[in-house]
Amino acid sequence: MFEDIIGLKKEKELFINFLENDNISHAYLFSGKKGIGKAKFAKEFAKRLLKVDNLESSPDFKYITKREDKKDILVEQIRKDVIDDIYISPISGKRKVYIIDDAHLLNIASQNSLLKTLEEPPKYAVIILISSNTNAFLPTILSRVNEIVFDGVSAEELKYYIKVNYNVELSDNILNFIDGSIGMAVNIIKDNLIEKFNNIDKLYENVIKKDVISSFKCMEDIDFTISYMLDYFEYILYSKNKYSTVKYVENAKVRLKFNGNYDIIMDNMLFKIIDNI
Repeated sequence: MFEDIIGLKKEKELFINFLENDNISHAYLFSGKKGIGKAKFAKEFAKRLLKVDNLESSPDFKYITKREDKKDILVEQIRKDVIDDIYISPISGKRKVYIIDDAHLLNIASQNSLLKTLEEPPKYAVIILISSNTNAFLPTILSRVNEIVFDGVSAEELKYYIKVNYNVELSDNILNFIDGSIGMAVNIIKDNLIEKFNNIDKLYENVIKKDVISSFKCMEDIDFTISYMLDYFEYILYSKNKYSTVKYVENAKVRLKFNGNYDIIMDNMLFKIIDNI
């Protein structure tokens, strides 16, 4: 049970105990950092509840997430996929399971529409909300679910998993930056970002020496518009206790978000960091 999931030992033991003792709540909130395996864990749990190997073939399983053309999970979607369906008895077994991924994208109307179902669910139904931002939920939602906080995968487990499955090694800096997120690690590998992360490490080495020429030369090999790059540079500064310089990276993020001139923003950021390092 849960054999295909790396790490999450505490969570595995907890849910094995729930299943063996038939101690199943009607609603869960799986919270924790994005990419640590919450959705995969929820699906494996659903398989055990429904006693199936393939969730896609089960008429008693629903997986709900934001539609591509929308920014939120809308009330119409919740009504159609959950509320209008949940009171129909299971077709093939004794339970029905609903997983709502990225549930923090439920807007206020969607959360309010879900409240009554969470208050008075049919005994056979299990609703699992998955989220990396619990601050987005109404207090009334949080009071009606059993929150399980996922801690993520240890650096050692993640390093082993990446080596075995992708035959690459991630530096300690990268492993600490991704903080147990398998999803982030896989994205870094598939997007060929390892060398770009290493270039940021080299940039920091030159910045700390206040070597302006070498620092700007390093900058030529880094595209800070690529996902994770500015976040990683900020992490490196913070992890080296250069707290006073972090604000310059934050300012650069804001200016880029509003489509400022990339070269001017990066040059300004680097000059200010070197001056204040």
